[in-house]
Amino acid sequence: MNKLFTASLLSLAVFASYANAEILTYTATSKKSQKEADMLALEGLAKQLRTKVSSEFATEVKEDAKGNVTSTAKSTKNTSTNMVLKGAKVTPGPKSGGKFQSTATMDTEQMASKILVDIESIRKEMHAKDSIIRLDMVDGDYRKMGVDMLALEKLADRYNENLEDLSCVQKIPDNLRLESTIGELTEYLISGMESLKMETDLTSEALIVTVTDFNGPVVGFPLALTQDSRDIAHEKTNEEGEAVFSLAQVKKLHPSGDVTVHADLSFKYVRKSAVISKSVHYTSDVAACAYTLECVGPTEACGALRGHLIASGISISDKANLPKMKATITSADKINSSKTLCTSRITLAIEAGKQSISEQAQGVGRDEGIAQATAVKKVNATRLHDTFGKACK
Repeated sequence: MNKLFTASLLSLAVFASYANAEILTYTATSKKSQKEADMLALEGLAKQLRTKVSSEFATEVKEDAKGNVTSTAKSTKNTSTNMVLKGAKVTPGPKSGGKFQSTATMDTEQMASKILVDIESIRKEMHAKDSIIRLDMVDGDYRKMGVDMLALEKLADRYNENLEDLSCVQKIPDNLRLESTIGELTEYLISGMESLKMETDLTSEALIVTVTDFNGPVVGFPLALTQDSRDIAHEKTNEEGEAVFSLAQVKKLHPSGDVTVHADLSFKYVRKSAVISKSVHYTSDVAACAYTLECVGPTEACGALRGHLIASGISISDKANLPKMKATITSADKINSSKTLCTSRITLAIEAGKQSISEQAQGVGRDEGIAQATAVKKVNATRLHDTFGKACK
């Protein structure tokens, strides 16, 4: 028996089986708190109802400088069902002998009745959702079909959870066993997605993506444009099965590089059907201007800025006859408590001729220099290219 508390069963009616049980009662006491007494009483009911109860007991042993050994027993318990918590009535008892007392009571017939009402409600929801999914199929609406399928699966999970709870208080009739159409519907969805085809066309104004399946153009198909493991744009196909991404969307992060177009659907179904994605390479015109960079700020940050400008398509040279680009970098740095990482928030101001920008970014690194350089590299490269690349024309 744990020294911190004692739990005792005061009264429990004896029944031939759980199916015939009416009232269950369990009383627990605790020296620690009323809250622990309440939880112990609920756990007592949970054990009686054959629910999953996990228990962990640990004894901590300490020895002081004089060689005295002491041990402290600890207990952590968790009831892995919501049924007891929802269906039981907890009544605090009088405190006696320094112990808190609590009694948990459950009417199992009443609880079974409530669960049966929930089960019937879920069954109706599943039937309605099945009909909706079949209409999604007729419409060829893959996005809505995927969303509704996930909702149907959640309803099935809820149904089975309620059956598990009901099994604790009565035998489950065969007519309550779940007969779901999820398998059939999933197979239809996957077969449709396996027929999807994607074509891309990069023009001087936009990236055009066309999606078709076995029926022809797919309307309202969701697509995502990604780069550097980030979603940078979302579009849906029109009546012709075409989705149009502007060049501004394509070049959001970098003036040149590669973007990937993929189905913006649940990964679960995309993975099963192996829906293809497309990688598209794009470029920007070489910047017409070249500059001599004058940077005021931390050495690492200024070095990173020079490299970032060149990567953005802007020529930087030490030739004296080139126009000057003046940059100022200020940084607010903070080392974490363990002194292993630094977070730097930089403010970057750049002027060249009549053009100027001001940007803020944040970076993390092992020290201030690395964190500052990381922050500088996060400044939008496309904006740098568009602002200064053709400023001298």
